[in-house]
Amino acid sequence: MAGEADAMVDLLAEILGVDRDRALQLSKSRSTRMLRYRDIAYLVLRRDMYGHYEGTTILYHIPSGDYMVVEGYPHIQRILLLGVAVPRHFIDNVYVEEKMDGYNVRIVRFRGRLLALTRGGYVCPYTTAKARKLYGRNLESLIDELDGSAVVAGEAVGAENPYTRFHYPEAPSWDLFVFDLLRDGGREPVPVDERRQLVSGAGLRNVPLHGVFEKHDIASIRRVLADLEQRGREGVVLKDPFYRVPPLKYTTSYINVSDIREGMKFPFDEGHTFIFPRVLRQIFLAYEEGWNDDRLSVEAERLGRALLAPALESLKRRTAGGKVAEEFTLTFDSMEELEEYLAHAASLGVQAVVVSLEYDGQAYRARLVKAKKTHEVYGRILRSGLSPLD
Repeated sequence: MAGEADAMVDLLAEILGVDRDRALQLSKSRSTRMLRYRDIAYLVLRRDMYGHYEGTTILYHIPSGDYMVVEGYPHIQRILLLGVAVPRHFIDNVYVEEKMDGYNVRIVRFRGRLLALTRGGYVCPYTTAKARKLYGRNLESLIDELDGSAVVAGEAVGAENPYTRFHYPEAPSWDLFVFDLLRDGGREPVPVDERRQLVSGAGLRNVPLHGVFEKHDIASIRRVLADLEQRGREGVVLKDPFYRVPPLKYTTSYINVSDIREGMKFPFDEGHTFIFPRVLRQIFLAYEEGWNDDRLSVEAERLGRALLAPALESLKRRTAGGKVAEEFTLTFDSMEELEEYLAHAASLGVQAVVVSLEYDGQAYRARLVKAKKTHEVYGRILRSGLSPLD
């Protein structure tokens, strides 16, 4: 392990362009994290630094010494006022692609194997196994069309995933929708039309495209959002066709309130940093759309219930002796895959416990419970009667 750590420090110094003492200091700080996946050691940047985005991963093949740098996926700025931001930001035409509610995945090929990295830069064994099984040949073909260091960026959605669960009729269990292709280890995005053609040609799914509009045609973008709102979808990502300017994102009122409702099941886990940005989106939506008193009353009740009802429900469950925890179901092809996922979760400080396991002759279906901080905080409040916040 010491040899691997030394090699990673040397790589970190080379990649960041710093001396070895500085790289050693960074490797021991909270700014980086060193982990292992099978015969691959990897180091994750946990913040932007030296020209690299947070979530950048350095993959190091222990037996051969080969390595690969996968650039972190850049943060996409959020729009609060459509009519102001879109005409000011974009150059001419705007591609309106759907923003799907799942988790960000970057898939790469390293030493002949596909690996799936989460937004944070961690190799997720569960996502890696799913991507290989469902789309292994397709992904290989797509990467071959570009270059060996290409990154396939997509949204993993569906009910059977460890991170964010949202019902999509077109993806009931687990699926992958590609929203970007990036050459050179994630540094150079492929133009939108070219990417959509390459992805379709490889037999993979693009995120839905809802139109291409001139940047001043805000009315058409609003019509797209109104349709997504009615269907209970998340929102859109607006893109320049050639990435001359960075993309922007915008979410529907439905998902703003839905996220608050989900987050308030565990109020001491999500906290104000999760809740307030979504309330802020509603404030500016109300302002830009000019809600009258009747609309404001309806939306205020909806928001209020989303804030109070789930938190009250979880508090009552805790009072009755129940567990305030997140429950979800995942399927695995083997017990080894399940154990690998549990070890990965534990390495990130996540307590995931299998509460039931079924085998149908083909796959293992595991129901898991993930412990939440809210359970313990509620317990302390119920015992003391005192607020932990003020």
